[in-house]
Amino acid sequence: MDSSKKRPRHGDDNDGAAPTNKRPNASNPLQDVPTSEHYQVSYMHRQTVTHSCTSLRHGYVVTGSTDGVVKFWKRTSTTAAPPGARGGSANMTAGSAAADKAGTSRCLEFVKSYSSHVGPLLALCASQPNGDSAASIGYDGVIKFYDVATFDVSGMIRTDKSTSKQTFRLGRCAALIEREDLYLLVSTRAPTREEWQIEMKEKERLEQLRKQQEEDSDDDGPLPEPANETKKDEALEAKNDMVPPGAILMFSGTNLSSDPLRVITYHASPVTALAYHSAKQWVVSGDASGVLEIWNIPSSSSVGEDSSRDGPLPFESKFETDLYALMKKKTYAIDIAVSESTKGEGGNGHFAVYSSDRKIRLFSFDTCKLVCIYDERLKVYDKLLSSKSSAMGIDAIEYGKRAAMEREMEDAYLLSGGVATNPTTKQSLSMVTPSSEGSYHQQLHITFDNTGKYLLLPTIVGVKVINIQTHRVVATVGKGDASQLRFLHLCLCPGDAKINQQMQLARMGGSSAAISHGGTDEPNDSLLVTLAHGKRRFYAFSHHDPLANHDQGEPDEQMILARDILNEAPDASDLLEASHLGRSDNDPDSMAKLTTASKAILRTTHGDITIKLFPKETPRTIENFVGHAQSGYYDNVIFHRIISGFMLQTGDPLGDGTGGESIWGGEFEDEIRRELRHDRPFTVSMANAGPNTNGSQFFITTVPTPWLDNKHSVFGRVIAGMEVCMAIEGVKTDDLDRPLEEVKILSVDVS
Repeated sequence: MDSSKKRPRHGDDNDGAAPTNKRPNASNPLQDVPTSEHYQVSYMHRQTVTHSCTSLRHGYVVTGSTDGVVKFWKRTSTTAAPPGARGGSANMTAGSAAADKAGTSRCLEFVKSYSSHVGPLLALCASQPNGDSAASIGYDGVIKFYDVATFDVSGMIRTDKSTSKQTFRLGRCAALIEREDLYLLVSTRAPTREEWQIEMKEKERLEQLRKQQEEDSDDDGPLPEPANETKKDEALEAKNDMVPPGAILMFSGTNLSSDPLRVITYHASPVTALAYHSAKQWVVSGDASGVLEIWNIPSSSSVGEDSSRDGPLPFESKFETDLYALMKKKTYAIDIAVSESTKGEGGNGHFAVYSSDRKIRLFSFDTCKLVCIYDERLKVYDKLLSSKSSAMGIDAIEYGKRAAMEREMEDAYLLSGGVATNPTTKQSLSMVTPSSEGSYHQQLHITFDNTGKYLLLPTIVGVKVINIQTHRVVATVGKGDASQLRFLHLCLCPGDAKINQQMQLARMGGSSAAISHGGTDEPNDSLLVTLAHGKRRFYAFSHHDPLANHDQGEPDEQMILARDILNEAPDASDLLEASHLGRSDNDPDSMAKLTTASKAILRTTHGDITIKLFPKETPRTIENFVGHAQSGYYDNVIFHRIISGFMLQTGDPLGDGTGGESIWGGEFEDEIRRELRHDRPFTVSMANAGPNTNGSQFFITTVPTPWLDNKHSVFGRVIAGMEVCMAIEGVKTDDLDRPLEEVKILSVDVS
């Protein structure tokens, strides 16, 4: 057995949010922005959810995931139904049954699912301004169009069947536009590192071939060139006539031609963000060099045709604007949100740019000048945390855990738009490939509300709602769930969506309580659909917070379970979560037998270490630990691995890190719990050699180790004897972290 088998891996925001249960009314400026601290319901895909969009006209939400699946969801009432009003059903999921018992609204109803693409999605968008159509774009080169009203596929374009000599790679930025025709704008992406290397080799080969032909032409007399060689070279030239990554392709959603109507070349670098202003028919786009462009959509007809109806741009010269502001700061856009007007102000509205330096720049469409900058860099939160007057509401340990998540996002290129540019050669490469992990395909997305007054921004503390007139945070959505979920992609579904009332009545057992809105005190049905980093769920916020203001203090487990609908086959983490919530202690189907032990004392050669155990959260791990402790398995076992500033490892009867097994023989599965993290020193956790390989070895951390989260099962915390841990940590070790003097567990007492 490998000696390294069992080892842990080393490695002024004043939100001013109103009480979440207060019902919005006509005088509430945030009536179309849910401001609840907790999501109301969540639904699953089989793999990581990467995209979402909505159609207000038809009341649908569309979601997509890394397995190429696109799902349609019909919006229902967000008002909680009376418990049991839906009636029984043979095919109700666990989450549905819990929701019914708790009287919680499900907000969305699954309608239809399509396996639209082979591999991950590049983009998913609804048509503007009406939302009558939607389009999905995949790495497989396929573009699919959907009729939202009938939730059916209306057409498909296979770009690999293009008859054009030019070839292209579809990108991650898209907009679907309703005009005299249905137009789809799609960016082209930069090559991946492998594609770029292949292109360079092909260019070198062609260059060598040209040089050889030039050398042959220097002979005594001209030689005829074989016809077949000429055709071969022409074919190679055509094959390598690649559309530059900065181009934007314009396809027709009506004639479904695989050849683009136009190739728009305003950008010299790969386009990283794109948005559409439907009222003025302007497109705002940004590229990896930091250039922002505002342009009219060209007519699909000949170049010479009059396009005066498109209207003038909001400036005469770009030098009079701040559209070069990002390039001057050596940053670039990774997302753009458009507000077509600001209620009460008139004008053409604003657009916000989330850039790779973690700053959000607000521009006015009227002048294209910079209005304000909102700074979301971690150093801003560092200062807030050190300030005694900080309104963040989290401690240093919790902040360290969230900061570690931000670094994971950076590693997944989420905060760079999936692009990396060599500062010397200026060559841009796509860092996300079809085989990349699910979180790599997610994209950060910000949005405005329908009044244009509020900008919704996903941050480390939740979704901030910023008043762009006062530049103050007026609410923070989801801050109660932000410790476990890092929200990324926002899709705001305003109120007054079309809801099938007959279907709603049938669903509620004939009760009209869920669809009647008797007065201005009733909340509207607006939803905020959010995606979270690395999650295969999407989360819906409404004006109703299911976990707020309970008479008995903390919300019960049944209420928590009711939020997460098991509409797909659950994985290990879902099963574990469901097994702990809504389960009685005498349930014969429980995944593990609970033990009553809640405390253990390690009697060591350096003193006693008292550990608080978590039997309810990690029953199988505790059963294993207690079983070994009571049988004397840990007696006289040494601490075989000690790393100062990291952890103390023990539990191996062989004393070299290669031995140990569970009380059942062999290994057993992980018990990863959301609320049990490596976010503080003196955390007790199981050592392993990978997922579900727990035996007898465990370790005690001496510092926060958030990189171990979701990899090792936390089952206890040291509550006394911290000085003993520090004394053991101070023991001298060799180059393999083995202590030079023997440190033993003499015995273990459990109670």
